[in-house]
Amino acid sequence: MEPISVYGYDPRMQETFTPNGTESLPPQSQPPAEAASSPSPPPPRPTSRLLALPPELRAQILTHLLPRSLPATSPSDAHVWVRGTTAILATCRLLSADGLPLLYSHNTFALDVVWDCCTFAYRYCSRSSTARRLIAPRTMAFPDDLAPRNVALMRKFHVRVHHVDSYLGMMKYGYGGAGLAEGLADQVRWLGRILGGLERIKELRVVWRDDGGREGVAEGVLGPLTALANVERCVVVGQWRGKGAEE
Repeated sequence: MEPISVYGYDPRMQETFTPNGTESLPPQSQPPAEAASSPSPPPPRPTSRLLALPPELRAQILTHLLPRSLPATSPSDAHVWVRGTTAILATCRLLSADGLPLLYSHNTFALDVVWDCCTFAYRYCSRSSTARRLIAPRTMAFPDDLAPRNVALMRKFHVRVHHVDSYLGMMKYGYGGAGLAEGLADQVRWLGRILGGLERIKELRVVWRDDGGREGVAEGVLGPLTALANVERCVVVGQWRGKGAEE
């Protein structure tokens, strides 16, 4: 005898039948729905014609777009830069890898070393060759205001070391006499350690300016720069008050 539920109905009544009289599977045994079809891949992005060019042609194009330095007109002058744009280097990694060496390895960077700091000095001029309009000089702390990876790419330097007389030293720094030379020598040694850590330096031009006219100071101060082993070409220009520039 078939068991009857305590609620008074046959448990077989709970079974579900299809319209054709066949028993359907329990809900938990239903076959899984057919997996949704995978979305179609997105259409290929258009390839930049600039990126498709050979590296040599891309380098020529970037050279015309990026800022570039012009030769100094005199040993005591800083290098003037022709204004350009660096925004293109932020578009993709390939252009950044192509452009950063062009910007930092092929241009000359003018550094001013004084008693209390070392700065990168620059000024721009217009692109027009007929009217070179110079913009006021600007300075950046070197190398603190520059990315270390960019400093590592630099290969040409124009370093101007300025030793002031005792009167100006007392007015600006509160030091005079031998203290001025010692403080300046500390800055030069610190710069020498930074430049000495670079892979190589193609050109290093050092300009010495001594307002006090003391003999023998230049040799003691400039020693860390002239002794760098990674410099391919080093030129030292001395400028003393009343004597002009001498090599």
